[in-house]
Amino acid sequence: MPSCQIPEGHRLYVVGDIHGMAGLLERRFAAIDADQSASPGFINREIYLGDYVDRGPDSRRVLHLLMERHRQRDVVAITGNHEIYMLRAQQDPETFERWMRFGGRETLASFGVRPPDGPPSERNMAEWREAMSPEEKNFLGSLQHWHRFGDYAFVHAGFRPGIALEDQTIEDMTTIREPFLSNSSDFGFRVVHGHTPRADVEFRPGRINLDTGAFMSGRLSCLVIEPDRLRLL
Repeated sequence: MPSCQIPEGHRLYVVGDIHGMAGLLERRFAAIDADQSASPGFINREIYLGDYVDRGPDSRRVLHLLMERHRQRDVVAITGNHEIYMLRAQQDPETFERWMRFGGRETLASFGVRPPDGPPSERNMAEWREAMSPEEKNFLGSLQHWHRFGDYAFVHAGFRPGIALEDQTIEDMTTIREPFLSNSSDFGFRVVHGHTPRADVEFRPGRINLDTGAFMSGRLSCLVIEPDRLRLL
């Protein structure tokens, strides 16, 4: 039995970084649905840890799949640093240029926008603003910074040690690696996060890392948390 608990009768499905891999996400949905059918009787919640876009080929489709899932199920969608950058890139040329270097080109293409050949112009940003629908913008604006359930906290990248939850910055929660990854102190809960890709899911005393590099590895990991056990789907 895990040392951390969630309330009796509840079950959580937690999914790591997707990065534009819509086919993997659809297969994950199917596996979650099959798992729930095979083991009914729980109140189910799905938690997605951010970085839905960039790098992979189908970022826009990933967003639409998550939006539809949100309408049908109890879904908590957390923001990652890539969602923050894609929105900031609509207004700030410097952010737009940086975004192009870590996956933004693929996201633009998925929205039918031609990536710039050189430094971005106001026209490039205007085309990007116009390409995104109000529904898509509303969904991205609704993403949570973190989520707490039972003895677990869910966040994209992690938390800065020694700082109260209410004082954590969005930059830390979406981009931190150190000193979070090597931290050995107890936050008072177990952190489930993504952001730092690993070959396999990492189980550590104070944290679980679900980022298995879906766009590189073809593996989109899902952790199932039940009152009496943890398992990978």
